[in-house]
Amino acid sequence: MAASIAKSTLVLKLNLHQVFQTRALHCLTSWFPQTSATTNYIQIRHRNSKQRVKDATVQATKERKFVSKKSKKKALTTMTAVEKSTILADKPVDDVWIRKFYPPPRFSIEEALQRHQAFAQPAMLNNLKGLIYLDMRLDFTTKKKTKFLGNIRASVRLPNEFPYGSPPNILVFCKSEENLNLATSLGAKHVGTPQDIIKQINEGVLNPKDFEHVLSTSECANEILPARSHFRDRFPQRAKGSLGPDLKEIWDAFYYGYCYESTKLADAIGRLQVPLGLLEQPVEDLVENFQTYITHICQHRPVALGPFIQSISVLAPPSPEEFIVRVEDYVPGYKSEDVDSDAEDEAEAMEQ
Repeated sequence: MAASIAKSTLVLKLNLHQVFQTRALHCLTSWFPQTSATTNYIQIRHRNSKQRVKDATVQATKERKFVSKKSKKKALTTMTAVEKSTILADKPVDDVWIRKFYPPPRFSIEEALQRHQAFAQPAMLNNLKGLIYLDMRLDFTTKKKTKFLGNIRASVRLPNEFPYGSPPNILVFCKSEENLNLATSLGAKHVGTPQDIIKQINEGVLNPKDFEHVLSTSECANEILPARSHFRDRFPQRAKGSLGPDLKEIWDAFYYGYCYESTKLADAIGRLQVPLGLLEQPVEDLVENFQTYITHICQHRPVALGPFIQSISVLAPPSPEEFIVRVEDYVPGYKSEDVDSDAEDEAEAMEQ
């Protein structure tokens, strides 16, 4: 009796197990699409023999970092300033100091030149034949916040000349036989009438980019207008001194003069680097060249808008030293008496 009961209990359990398996299989087949009974799925795993290497962390360089508009405006107003929170005093007391805790020392132009000449002595760098350069920062802002000055380009005749670079290639527009012969004797690379030169440019015989300066006499002022698009900033103008009645005077200004051209670091900030002279020249001669540069460069912007030159540094490669000049002592616009009514009228006229 007990054996029959155990046997029936076992049969019941097997039947229940088969029922549960059938229901589970029915649930699975309802979720997945019907496939052929002969289809066999074989899972294949490919082993990767290469070792996984973590990508290197990419750090943004100083040039690639995003600079907000607010930061640019702050850099413009404090171009050469040091954070006041880190400054211990205006001038160090001792001969040795930590530079980050004090503002950079500033010198007069005479002191800066004398220090470079001391480094250039034979006992040190032995570079008395080397050149001295002025590195300037220019302010291109105007009264309108969205309007800025363009790059400046001009040539200036220095009172104390020195050898620098190679003779410039000059193109001369003139019509009279006398001026044609004069320009040829002076050494112009190309001389001709406006009609001939414009025709040669259009035919591809002349390349306007081959000439550093373009000069013209007053008699050709109207006939050279079609060539304005070819020369752009080098086009002869009276304001730049490249157009006038006296060809010899114009030639001397550009052939013996020193050409300078600024580059923009931002819309409102420009950089200008010009040669000042040789280290072996007397300090008095170099100071005269310095004053001539300052007067000529500041003419490109009205004084009423503020000082055009924001900072001046004196360089003498290969010396790594860079001496900052007290710019407010030489550049007009830092003192209130430098601005007069005529300058204000000129600034308003330029804005219009």
